[in-house]
Order: sequence, then structure tokens, then C-alpha cells
Amino acid sequence: MKVASKKPRFFKPIQPGYKHCIKIPIGFLKYLKGLNHIKQAILRSRGKKWLVKVTGWRLEEGWKKFAKENDLQLGDLLIFKHEGDMEFEVSIFDSSHCDREYAEYLQEEEGNYVDATSKKVEKDLRHKTSDMTTPISQTPASTSADADPHFISTIRRYTFTKAILYFPMRFVKSNGLMSRSEMILVDEKQRSWSVLLGQMEHHFGIKRGWPQFRKANGLQEGDTYKFELTNNGTIPIIHMSKYSGN
Repeated sequence: MKVASKKPRFFKPIQPGYKHCIKIPIGFLKYLKGLNHIKQAILRSRGKKWLVKVTGWRLEEGWKKFAKENDLQLGDLLIFKHEGDMEFEVSIFDSSHCDREYAEYLQEEEGNYVDATSKKVEKDLRHKTSDMTTPISQTPASTSADADPHFISTIRRYTFTKAILYFPMRFVKSNGLMSRSEMILVDEKQRSWSVLLGQMEHHFGIKRGWPQFRKANGLQEGDTYKFELTNNGTIPIIHMSKYSGN
């Protein structure tokens, strides 16, 4: 069961160029009002902390050290939990959406695996992720051999009047999405939103969180976009970009 938390969070999937700096999403700045005079952020992860210079809401000097010491890789997912002022607790997940700390623990214990240890790790993992906006499991999802990783869609009026978005059923079924309840949407500016998935009569798609994404990106009726499934872990990640037909 998800435990509610008052501490806001934002997601940052690791993309090319991440070693130099990383930008705090524009949509998150409402939680940082009155803090623009603070020129350094404190990042905490796994009991350690790093001081990172903040310039124009970008984490710059000091970020490279954080990335190196945490061995960040393309495909990793970071969740920043705001602890007040410019201090963030950073949770790091690898491309399978397994918490890095637990992944390392499981690798070390693999040769001496016992059932009791497994149950304890699973219990700890559920507890650790229970207060996140998007709880992430350590078990990657499977897809069928003929999975179609993307689809093209034109924004229709119902996406405004019903505040939802339907996915093509072939895309849903071939990628095993019917059993998922959450997803991360990433726009062309690499900003990310956590949305809820579900079945709506004979359709399946985004049933909560779509209006926020649509408004932030200025989507209009008749626009055509490409939706690409870039990570099909337990919580899928879809990148959305304007489609020109090329």
C-alpha cells in the first residue's frame, strides 16, 4: 500500500550529457519559491552528502563528482526528494528499476542465498520505496517477442474533455502494459511526470496525470506525437516527441 508523503519529488532519467549538469524541472520550481538566493544544493544518498553549485536552477559544479562517485549510467533513474531549503535525498535506480543499493547487496549475497534473507531484502525494499511518488520494484517486466516499442498518435478532443489518453491496444498488449498501474512520461525537454494507468471500458491508457503533462507542453488538438517506450521495467518510461512524418 502506498504511504502518502508531503515531501515533493521529481524524477530525472539519466540522458546523454548528464555528466556536466542536470536541470531541476520547471514544474518543480513552485516548491522552491524564495530559495533562489541559495547558491548551493545539498545532495544526500546512501548516507553521504555532496555540495553542488546551483546556477539558474541547474546543478553544475559538484554534480560531476556526484555522478562519478555514484557511478551514474545512461538509463539510470534518479528520484530527488525535497527535504527543505535546497537539500535533496537522491534515490538511484538502475535500468531495471532496481534500487542500486539493494542490487549491489543482492549481487554480494548471490552465492549464499537463503530464503530467509530473500524475504528480508524484499520487505526492506518495499519499505524503502513505499513513500515515493512512484514506487519502483526490483523485478523488470517481460514483453512479447513481437513487442512494438512506439506508436504515433494525433491529439483528439477527448483528451481535453475527458482528461485522459488512450493507447493503441496492440501497443498495450505487445508490451505487457495491461498489468501496470503507473508510468513515467518524459517530454522533449527531458522533464518527467508520473502518471497513472488503467483500463477505461474497452480502452487502456493514462487515466490520471495527463492534463498536467498536456498543459505543460502546450499540446493542441490535431498535433501529432510519437510515443516511444524507452524502458519497459516495472514502471515503464515513455518519451514523447513531436512527429513530423519523416
